[in-house]
Amino acid sequence: MTGYGDACIEKNGVSVSIEIRSINNRYLKISPRFSEPMGALELQIEEELRKSISRGSVNLNVKITRTRKTDSYQLNVDLLNSYRDQLCCWLSDSGIDTDKWTKFPSLLNLPGIVDNSTEDDSAVLAPIVLETLNLAVEKLVAMRVREGKAMAEDLLVNLCDIEKHLAFVIERAPQIAVIFGERLVERLNKLFEQQGVQIEQADVIREIGIFADKCDISEEIARLKSHISQFRSILANEPSPGKKLDFLTQELFREVNTIGSKANDFAISQEVIHMKASIERIREQVQNIE
Repeated sequence: MTGYGDACIEKNGVSVSIEIRSINNRYLKISPRFSEPMGALELQIEEELRKSISRGSVNLNVKITRTRKTDSYQLNVDLLNSYRDQLCCWLSDSGIDTDKWTKFPSLLNLPGIVDNSTEDDSAVLAPIVLETLNLAVEKLVAMRVREGKAMAEDLLVNLCDIEKHLAFVIERAPQIAVIFGERLVERLNKLFEQQGVQIEQADVIREIGIFADKCDISEEIARLKSHISQFRSILANEPSPGKKLDFLTQELFREVNTIGSKANDFAISQEVIHMKASIERIREQVQNIE
């Protein structure tokens, strides 16, 4: 399912910005991108995502910005004094007038003079990142929920279409054996009239019975109706119905396919084609449902 969520929080001199995008995918695939390495926190972020998302191709972008304060820069005075004293000694030994040497700013570029490194802020960073992530995930999930409701309505439309064609099959099924018997008798009469042979009623009844048993689709119809009922129930009550609906869709196709092969009737075959088309539309959608 597609969705987008973003959030930004700034606390304690740290600004965290997170964007999450998801597109349809049968499985969960997370592609994270971090502005800087965050060690174990990266794994924790993915774990949090998996709690809310089970399907989709997810792109995660985490950007960390630190706000420098005036006290973030400290001069190492002891080291600066040491550099100065050593430099004065060198200038004196070299015969250079120390009063004329005015390149004090150059001292600031020497290693260790200006300390602008921050302490380990993982303890501060982690809660801010996770809080920002939760806000972004909430937006993403809300968008996916809206899409899910629209998809659920479309799935129900396709289920109703299947039921409409199934109703014709249910009405038609008892007539198959009768139609077969009438055609069988008609064909035999034409054949035996030429040979002068009388048709035995018992033989005709036996053939019709064998055919009726082979083309009996009552069990498949019952299972198909049950699957449709379960599909509706799962869609209405399950918080994450995707995988169950995927399985039921396969069962719907299996029963409809069996009906088409067993019925041996052109009219039912036409209805089976329509039902398969609806099931295929359902199959494409449920693979993306959470």
